[in-house]
Amino acid sequence: MTALPTEPRAAVSALLALDTTSVKGTLPVIALLEETFAAAGAQVHRFVEPDGVKANLVASFPAADGSLEGGVLLAGHADCVPVEGQVWTTPPFTPTERDGRIYGRGACDMKAFLALIACVAPEIASARLSEPIHVGVTWDEEVTADGARALVGQLAQLGIHPRIAFVGEPSNMRAIGAHKSMNSFTATFRGIAAHSSLLPRGLNAIRYAAQFIEFFHREVVDELRENGPRDDAYPVPYTTGGVNVVRGGIARNTVPDLVELNFEFRALPEIAVAPIVAKIEAEIARLDAEMKAAVPADPASDASLVGAELEIVTLLAGLASGPESEAARYAVRLGAHPTGEKVTYGTEAGIYEAAGMSAVVVGPGDIAQAHAADEYISYEQLDECLAFLRNLIADLSHG
Repeated sequence: MTALPTEPRAAVSALLALDTTSVKGTLPVIALLEETFAAAGAQVHRFVEPDGVKANLVASFPAADGSLEGGVLLAGHADCVPVEGQVWTTPPFTPTERDGRIYGRGACDMKAFLALIACVAPEIASARLSEPIHVGVTWDEEVTADGARALVGQLAQLGIHPRIAFVGEPSNMRAIGAHKSMNSFTATFRGIAAHSSLLPRGLNAIRYAAQFIEFFHREVVDELRENGPRDDAYPVPYTTGGVNVVRGGIARNTVPDLVELNFEFRALPEIAVAPIVAKIEAEIARLDAEMKAAVPADPASDASLVGAELEIVTLLAGLASGPESEAARYAVRLGAHPTGEKVTYGTEAGIYEAAGMSAVVVGPGDIAQAHAADEYISYEQLDECLAFLRNLIADLSHG
């Protein structure tokens, strides 16, 4: 495999041509970036997960004295969201340039940022840096963010403790210093299937799932909206949530034996998530006991799996530091647009902040394009991000 081209638009297109939808893994992008950074002279480390398809990458450019301590982490993820069910005007994994934009899945979220770092890698390597520059590329940000959690441990394993993290999610190159936490769950309710005319021999899983839906919206979502903290710097100034996917039932004349609920809540970063999770777990436990107690003496089908259970998909930490953080102020000094705006979407920045780094979201592209059909990145945003990265190199070369 050869390194990425050094021309920015060609480099972006090369990454966009690789389908790294989360379920398929990140290895194609990781391998190409690894080759590129190694060719530039970085110290590279690939960390492959047991499934063999997901991997993280750490590439470090030491300071002039050889030190890897402190410095700046340029952080991004290699996976992207699916395209199924979307109508694209051009194939999503065949990059297309038109009207001053590059179209393709992952264009702004967030392969353009990764490609631009690769483009300036030779410039980083040739600079006499006062502090190191590290690059961290993760898997599954779009699903669980477990790649970033793993990366924190992998950095520590390498003896790397960055001072600042620039997370290149699409922000139109604004320095976003705060976002909500994103907490995602799956609840499963298993009853007993039966013909609806034999109702006493069945156990309706939808009935218990409906109780949980009402509980979650009333006791969690509505409660936090009405009585929780507010912050008008967010476009939605309070904690939100909802049961957003319901799967269950096979026919109107069959007692349903299985229901799956996908739900989430997005909390202001000052809200402690653990007590809310405990509240949810307690309700699931209550419903589980109630379902087991309701098993009929003569069930129409297998009753061994009856009950309710909860899976925590991810608890993605919020970013709390705000526009006055060290990372946000430094980003502005390097050319990012200052803003007091806080955002409702989640990123890996909260994970890095929790690990002791000062973190800020600053990257090319508009979040409105992320996950959408005909996702794109504009040439103008590419130019702004390149200037930002080159300012970083120049600033760290003056120490």
